[in-house]
Amino acid sequence: MKEINNGTIYTNENCTGCNKCISVCPSLVANHAVTTIVDGYERSHIDVDSDACVQCGSCFDVCTHHARSYSDDLNTLLEDLKKGDSISMIVAPAFIANYPKEYKKLLGQCKALGIRNIYSVSAGADITTWAYLNWIIDHNATGMISQTCPAVVNYVETYIPELLPKLIPIHSPMMCTAIYAKKYLKCDDKLVFLSPCIAKGHEIHDKNTHGYVSYNVTFDHLVTYLNSFKSSYQEQDDNELFYQMGSVYPMP
Repeated sequence: MKEINNGTIYTNENCTGCNKCISVCPSLVANHAVTTIVDGYERSHIDVDSDACVQCGSCFDVCTHHARSYSDDLNTLLEDLKKGDSISMIVAPAFIANYPKEYKKLLGQCKALGIRNIYSVSAGADITTWAYLNWIIDHNATGMISQTCPAVVNYVETYIPELLPKLIPIHSPMMCTAIYAKKYLKCDDKLVFLSPCIAKGHEIHDKNTHGYVSYNVTFDHLVTYLNSFKSSYQEQDDNELFYQMGSVYPMP
């Protein structure tokens, strides 16, 4: 059963049916033109087929009406924190690049919400890079495809499965960080990924990632919530974040 406009990415009431989203979408069937009658007038809008959408976000970039919205796991995370669940956070290196003057305050506020430990995904980026180099050398591989971006993986899985053997069988930095935290740092908490990417939710909830990460929470949704945060907090100490060379992973 198809989910039309009821998935991770969906069309909101701002849509005018201008079709710009269709022009940039990599999927020919992810957008559905719909006409409804509102107050006696026809209203056109473009809805999203969540089964066909690969969550690449191109429609957000091109839409001048701000007519696309998305859901992540923020509300579920907040509910579980209120229940007293033990939760730690892994943070994409891009967070500090996006909020260079605010990240200590914002991560301190996360601690005040109940987040126990915070780990930088830069360590996982180092592991991923090391594993990629070794795999490519060991297999004398050329013309392979990185699995770091879940939108790319979604596209291959959905539309060109003949390229599946070309995906390098190495986890993303997020997953490498999660496995490292669980296996070597002995973190028994549930993990939330503080993420720049809508599509990471697909990776997190895929059965092949075995539930290592429980929540995908995007920068935008979390920061919007934290900007209304009133409780006391202490700024995050950089020493805990355990930066590695992978801190520059998102720069290109």
